[in-house]
Amino acid sequence: METVKYIFFDIGYTLVNEDNVWIQRCKEQAETRQALDLEITADTLMQDIKTASLEFKSQWKSVIAKYRFTQSAKYKNELETLYDNTRSVLEKLSKKFKLGIIANQSGDLLERLRGWNIYKYFSTVVSSADYGIYKPDEQLFNIALEKSSCPAHSAVMVGDRLDNDILPANKLGFQTVRIKQGFAKDQIAPSAFYQPTYEVNNLTELLALPFVSR
Repeated sequence: METVKYIFFDIGYTLVNEDNVWIQRCKEQAETRQALDLEITADTLMQDIKTASLEFKSQWKSVIAKYRFTQSAKYKNELETLYDNTRSVLEKLSKKFKLGIIANQSGDLLERLRGWNIYKYFSTVVSSADYGIYKPDEQLFNIALEKSSCPAHSAVMVGDRLDNDILPANKLGFQTVRIKQGFAKDQIAPSAFYQPTYEVNNLTELLALPFVSR
């Protein structure tokens, strides 16, 4: 197995817990006039998001389309929280590997990384907002490889979604780690292309994987 030089991370439900964001977003959407008229509750919307994720569909856009909402509650980044083990795991990994980010994120990502006091751990940050390219488009992964001067066979991608994170990274020759957190934790791989090299339940378990512990 190739020596790992770079570990790339997704953001949502990988390094960051988005639960509070989605609870609030669904609550606000359920309070819109259209949702009230249709008697759609926040709990229903949360279930719809989970279903969309399991079907490899865009989570929020699918909900908006399903009910033909003309209003969309905002995603409030300020409600995101780091997982308790994020900083400690990044600190340990950064002593052995270069770290990077490949994520579908808004334009304020660097500001948020600094606010969480984790920007210092990353040598390469590639966000969809900077390129107008969104995962699972493999171009975003190729940009990260080019910026980091790292060949795919020496890179690992860590993410929560089989469709957005694991599939495109597998196609390019990354090793892949699925972290089973958030809405996508129950996704089922429809083919071998979606199968990660490793699966973990949280960031701490990364530290025990062979490419880290050896």
